[in-house]
Amino acid sequence: MAYSGTVSETTFNALKVVDHAFRRCRLPAQAITGEMQSYALDSLYLMLSEMANIKTPSWCIEKLILPFYENQPLIPLPLGTVEVLNANYRTIQPVTGASVSTSTSYTVNFTTQTTVDTVGVEWSGAAVPLTFQVSTNGTVWVTVGSSDVTASAGEITWTDISGALAYQYFRITSTGTFNYAVITLGNLPQEIPMGVLNRDTYVAQSNKVFPGRPNSYWFQRDIPEPVMHVWPAPFVSAEQAQLIIWRHRQIMDTTNLRQEVEVPQRWLQAIVDGLASKVAYETPAVDMNLMPVLEQRAAVSLQRAWDGDNDGSPTFINPGIGAYTK
Repeated sequence: MAYSGTVSETTFNALKVVDHAFRRCRLPAQAITGEMQSYALDSLYLMLSEMANIKTPSWCIEKLILPFYENQPLIPLPLGTVEVLNANYRTIQPVTGASVSTSTSYTVNFTTQTTVDTVGVEWSGAAVPLTFQVSTNGTVWVTVGSSDVTASAGEITWTDISGALAYQYFRITSTGTFNYAVITLGNLPQEIPMGVLNRDTYVAQSNKVFPGRPNSYWFQRDIPEPVMHVWPAPFVSAEQAQLIIWRHRQIMDTTNLRQEVEVPQRWLQAIVDGLASKVAYETPAVDMNLMPVLEQRAAVSLQRAWDGDNDGSPTFINPGIGAYTK
């Protein structure tokens, strides 16, 4: 027997999803117009957006590293954030050495082998893409990470270096003029989980701008972007710390038929079945008798997809039963 020799390399873009959805509505290819493809994309967007109200898709869990600013308790979160799953206050041990700067680089000689896990930049101008490199002799450099963020003067960005090892030299290079006010290199990260407050508890705080180390937060689902209200308000030392959050974000938009839908392969059946049931209601040519069948098939496929969408880790249930005495 001859096999393909490939796994998960078949491209199944939005055009295929839309075409198969209409075929399940018993519509031939020649009957599918540009207008129908357009509202099918709209229905796909609505369906994927609605999924955030049901559960948290495993591939939509994302780690973010956000800065604290002195006396600023309100922290905007990126667009598409549905929920904060975990939030930690992280501190690092700063490391220093003899540094040399140019308009496009920043090089540090630690004199001894030193690990750099985290890089912080306080910008004095617009942010530019950065590359992080290490060396044992200051001549031969190995790239260990990069950063391409949007930031303005006065803003702070943090980047973690995955799998960092100890080297004597560390260098930051940029593709344009490197405008920075402060660079912080650190290791030995320590994270402390932050408590979650509800609105009433946060509102009841008598002094919401009391300075200190933030230890709790209230997550507000605001428009256009949600925000975290941290308490106490960050003191000056917090600008050397980081807010580590694991967020549930929306599935990426699919804006044209050439793009792939941001779902894993195991979800494609559920997406096609779900879209078929949606477009059937907006397509007059679809037989109304098919709609109950399409809805039932979509419900079964979606349930199977959710049932298989887990990380396989054990579940711990703590009923909180304690002793009772009168």
